[in-house]
Formats: sequence, structure tokens, C-alpha cells
Amino acid sequence: MDAHTQPTLVLEFGAVTAAVSLASDTDRSTYSLGKDKSNDFVHAGELTSRLHARIERQHKDYYLIDCSTNGTYVQTEDEQVTRVHRDKLKLWGEGWISLGEPLHTGQPIFFRQG
Repeated sequence: MDAHTQPTLVLEFGAVTAAVSLASDTDRSTYSLGKDKSNDFVHAGELTSRLHARIERQHKDYYLIDCSTNGTYVQTEDEQVTRVHRDKLKLWGEGWISLGEPLHTGQPIFFRQG
């Protein structure tokens, strides 16, 4: 990646693919995930909150910030699973995000650095 290329984060769920490219120098600084149709990425899981989580870019890194009642489960490239609840976690490499329920019972969203 050269100095002028903005880092992106790609989210995939079923047939839906979204490229999250948040420039740190613009008004667009967050990407929302949740059940409500006003979110950037709508996920209608049973335990998904209306505004479940946000993705924010800080420098060249992307962070998932949980805003939910039930928490968010994230599996990163090293296969470590972390439950994030009202906190944030750096997203790196590739892995899975499950909104509100553990990865093995939920409908996880795949993520990768793009």
C-alpha cells in the first residue's frame, strides 16, 4: 500500500460485500452495524441491537466499538475469540464478527483488510 492509498476493511455476509474506507481527514469517520435500516450494514440477527456496533478508523487501523446490550464476538486471524462489550477492539488481518451471540451459534460477518 502506497502513502496515498487509504486502508480499507471489507465486510462479507452472504451475498453482501461492503468495503469500509474511512478517511481520517473527512466528516465520514464511522461505519455503523445493526438491526435498524439506518445503519450502513444492516444485520437482522435475533440478538442484534438496533445500533449494535461501529467501526472507526484511527490512523491506519480499524476498530470495532460495541454499543450493544449483548456484546460482539470477534475472531481475529490468530483464531483468538474476544467478546467485546461496551469497549473497542482492533480489527486486523481477517476474521469473523458475530453481533450478539457466540460465533458458533450466530450468523458471523467475515472481515478482511482490503
